[in-house]
Amino acid sequence: MANRATAVVERVMEDDHLREQLSDGAASLRAAYQRARAVRAEKAVQDKKLYDHVRGAAGSLSEAARRIANRPEPEPQRRWRRLPVIILALGIVALVRAMHHEQQSRATDPTI
Repeated sequence: MANRATAVVERVMEDDHLREQLSDGAASLRAAYQRARAVRAEKAVQDKKLYDHVRGAAGSLSEAARRIANRPEPEPQRRWRRLPVIILALGIVALVRAMHHEQQSRATDPTI
């Protein structure tokens, strides 16, 4: 356990990016705390600046934790791969609605 803690401390001392992430995370947490104390609780829940500070702190600290654990950066999500499936689904929905609308108009039209 002591060896692992020593390895973490050494990594923090040697890795400039890790120290920067920890520093940014601490600064964002400090700013969030000060912002939260400055506004009433009802407004703090909906405060966009407070939310931005908390989100920034979470991002910096999660990046630091990832570097401490020596994990690779996660690959970006490829959201555009879902686009053809979404377009196909929307097309099917539009077709079904059009067919349903046509059926209803035939049922209510006395001339047919």
